Amino acid sequence: MKVAIAMSGGIDSSVAAIILKEQGHDVIGITARFLPHNEVNDRLFDMTLHDAADTASMLSIPHNVYDFSEEFRKTIIEYFCDQYIHGRTPNPCILCNHTIKFRLLLNESEKLGCTMFATGHYAQVKQNEGRYCVSMGSDSSRDQSYFLCRLSQEQLKQVIFPLGGLTKTYIREIARERGLKIHDKPDSQEICFIPGNDYISFIESIAVNKPGPGNITDSTGKILGKHSGIHRYTIGQRRGMGISAPVPLYVTGIDAVNNRIIAGPKDELYVSGLETSDVYNMKYIIIDPVHVLIKSRSTQIPVRGTVTGTENSFTVKFDEPQTGISPGQTAVFYDDEGDIIGCGTIAESRGVI
Repeated sequence: MKVAIAMSGGIDSSVAAIILKEQGHDVIGITARFLPHNEVNDRLFDMTLHDAADTASMLSIPHNVYDFSEEFRKTIIEYFCDQYIHGRTPNPCILCNHTIKFRLLLNESEKLGCTMFATGHYAQVKQNEGRYCVSMGSDSSRDQSYFLCRLSQEQLKQVIFPLGGLTKTYIREIARERGLKIHDKPDSQEICFIPGNDYISFIESIAVNKPGPGNITDSTGKILGKHSGIHRYTIGQRRGMGISAPVPLYVTGIDAVNNRIIAGPKDELYVSGLETSDVYNMKYIIIDPVHVLIKSRSTQIPVRGTVTGTENSFTVKFDEPQTGISPGQTAVFYDDEGDIIGCGTIAESRGVI
């Protein structure tokens, strides 16, 4: 089988290429540039390209390079900044996967005559009654299924995740045994386009209409202090408000319309449910109430709750009250097999305790 493998220069995609080659596939490496052109990003991409090309050379496979930086800027970076400016907390990786990586790179792999497209994600693809779904990777500490929750049926039927059933420890063993120079290369943990993960400085450096100062109030509207821009705050944040209070205060809400931050004690963070602004069904179509496992952010351990679907939104009721529910993030629903049933963008929390 002819397979294109997305090669980022990291250990995961490199080992995925090794596995595919050793399985006997006709493998072609593809590396894409997504970050805008500037001195820092140019240097980072040069290192990425060097490591990816080195692995491709070691495996004696063709290696193609593409530049999608302009598409990435318009689709991902501008979206990210706009969401924060409007008081929401986005997940750019989810949007990037289904609109950039698994669309543009899949298109290029097809042009190369490949029937399948592979990446180094820790996830699995399953088929259920004619529908495809993403399932959790075997290594729960590395699982990346959350970020793949919006891949389409057309995309999933052409995707392979060679690392889905493996652990990170085993991946590093393979890298050492095969003589990969990058076997001890550290993993990237930050949003790829934000240096040092300083998203506030990043937004302020490129946003045209960033929010100005406004009030911090409690849930009744009483003014507690001033904020320096709603884009600097996220739900659940405790530090950085500069308010003296008898109990610790947290950001419990962001009112973008009135340029207001709402603060309160930790108890006010707990909610009983949420509503999404859209729907995406994957394993099957959710209409009637179904009991599922829910992740409302990428780092959350899944919690149990009930999801009911309509054509336009999902309504979620948690079995136990939850915190950290942020509009703009994505709520992903799993079954007990670890398969993604569907997802939706969080519009608002419901049933504040």
